[in-house]
Amino acid sequence: MDVDLRLLTGLWLRIVAVCLLLSSTWSCIEPVDLPIRQTERRLVVDGLITDEEPPYVIKLTYSGNLSRSLLIPDELAINGAVATIEDNFGNRAQLMQDPLTPAYYWMRDNRLRGVPGRAYTLRVTLPDGSRYVSRPEVLATVAPIERLYGEYQPSDPNTVLFNRFLVRIDTHDPPSPGNFYRWQALSYMPVWLGVNDPQGYYDRSRGAGDGSYAPFYGTLTNVLSDQLINGNFIQGQLVLAPPLVALGPQFVEVRQYSLSREAYQYWVLYEQQLSRTGTIFDPQPASIEGNVRAEADTSKLALGYFGASAVSRQRIVMNTDSLDYGKFVTRFGPILFRTPPPDVPGLAREQAEAAPPAKWLTYGK
Repeated sequence: MDVDLRLLTGLWLRIVAVCLLLSSTWSCIEPVDLPIRQTERRLVVDGLITDEEPPYVIKLTYSGNLSRSLLIPDELAINGAVATIEDNFGNRAQLMQDPLTPAYYWMRDNRLRGVPGRAYTLRVTLPDGSRYVSRPEVLATVAPIERLYGEYQPSDPNTVLFNRFLVRIDTHDPPSPGNFYRWQALSYMPVWLGVNDPQGYYDRSRGAGDGSYAPFYGTLTNVLSDQLINGNFIQGQLVLAPPLVALGPQFVEVRQYSLSREAYQYWVLYEQQLSRTGTIFDPQPASIEGNVRAEADTSKLALGYFGASAVSRQRIVMNTDSLDYGKFVTRFGPILFRTPPPDVPGLAREQAEAAPPAKWLTYGK
């Protein structure tokens, strides 16, 4: 018994000594402020030429921190660049910089309208004299949208999630392999921005809201390859899911783009970057490099992508006349009409207008 007690006492003393040593060591460690790694700013290209009538717009910026606002900071906009688009037949057109939003460069020359089968190249000379050029992009044909429709989907009444529309398209993939698609969708939707009784914001006899309309943008990375569905009917492809934040008609436009294989791979990588979960199993983040590089040093790549696409476009108006207005206001009113209004991802409230753009009123006439 005495031996066991001596052993336990010696073990305890050693544990105490180790703890004192570690505590004194930790107390000597001072925090070190590591400098944030500064990376060289890079050219960012975003835009494409299509088979629709010009104008086409190319956005030229420097890499940097962008807020959620659609406005581009002056320090990131490239002011004074010289940009041209040319095809493989020797036709060339210069882009003109927008005087109000200097990051946007417009190509308005009707003589260089996109033609399926032709290849297009973007050339950019920056204010410092450095030159960049894209790889030639072949403009492939695209299958037409055969049907565009919306399905109303109420949310679980036990949650605060908005009811929404599921906007889908039907199309037919051509029998030839190697077709790649990208969908862009936009909804002009009614929004109540006031704090008064919402009953005064909706006139059921007109089927429209008296508030404002704001654009709701779909994801940029909605892409598809025909590798597994070549030649088949593409039915019910989901292209947009706008929430129903106020009663009134929703004006929806969907564009179906053709993509080159390289453009498809770019947008797949872009989506993978966006969908990282932040776990240790995620691959290391890296810049997604596109198809534009410096002429003098081809290892120096720009960010973004210059594309060439054929377009099939359709529009629909989705009405909410059949919905129970009283139930909608009872459930969502306290959430919608507070100040400030709730944040809805994809909804650009800063672009709200008193009515949908006039082009919707004349579409198809």
